[in-house]
Amino acid sequence: MFLPNLTREQHISLLEDMSDEEFAQFRYCQEMAGTYVAVGKFETMLISAMQMCDGIKLTTTLGDDAERWQQFLAKREVLQGSTLGSLIKILKRHPVVEGDIAYLNWIKDKRDYFVHRLFHEGAFPGDLSESDCQLMTRRLLAIQLWLGRAERNIWSIFERAGFVELTHVTGGGMLVMNTGVYDFLQKPADPES
Repeated sequence: MFLPNLTREQHISLLEDMSDEEFAQFRYCQEMAGTYVAVGKFETMLISAMQMCDGIKLTTTLGDDAERWQQFLAKREVLQGSTLGSLIKILKRHPVVEGDIAYLNWIKDKRDYFVHRLFHEGAFPGDLSESDCQLMTRRLLAIQLWLGRAERNIWSIFERAGFVELTHVTGGGMLVMNTGVYDFLQKPADPES
């Protein structure tokens, strides 16, 4: 463990003094942190995407009479309080194709391996050899790659389900529009307002 006031120079000195095995263990720990961040980014993107899509309903939790902003906040609270498995179950009740649900479940399995089962194999950094740490580092890098791709693929999944319209822009970006806004804009005006 590093001291909280460790300077850049001290850190470099510690790295230079490490054996190859210690450095492999250090890298493994670094990739554990990177994988943890990738899990958080994926789950945050999924929740944000589900929250913005009017086509994804939480009818058992939110009543039809909730004001729009309160409904939006309540939807976010429900989604943030849900497990990844629960989020996928919500999507399964909507027009998300079975192949996309299978893909999200596959991603969940990789995330669950990291969160729940990584150390079941005795994969503690101090107990592994240099080559075992390198193997585990490659596994973690693969999980990070899969989660990063899944974070981007959410929008294509939601487009196929009809929740959003995507406009791809030059340079790799995209504009995302909630298709539920059409229904909202086409509602007749309330004569009492």
